[in-house]
Amino acid sequence: MNMLLTRQQAKAQKRNAKRLGQLLKDARTELEQSLAVLEDTAIEDGGWGILELSCSQDAYSRMGQILAIADKWEQCNHFEIDEKLSQIESKIYQS
Repeated sequence: MNMLLTRQQAKAQKRNAKRLGQLLKDARTELEQSLAVLEDTAIEDGGWGILELSCSQDAYSRMGQILAIADKWEQCNHFEIDEKLSQIESKIYQS
């Protein structure tokens, strides 16, 4: 951002950065777990489980959404970022 942030905006940006980091961490954990289940299913059963594939794809998709927010960090204001983070949080933490 080219303009100076107010103290409130700076705090909101810092809070959102922490939320984004935590979401990324949680999404990575979810992806690792779903991939482990997928690997185990393939190795032990010799096949692919549709449910396991779907869970892995969902986790990967959420990770992509989080990275898309990070990519547009400088173009969005803290209200837009907050809204986008809330949408992803509702998807990750509903399960």
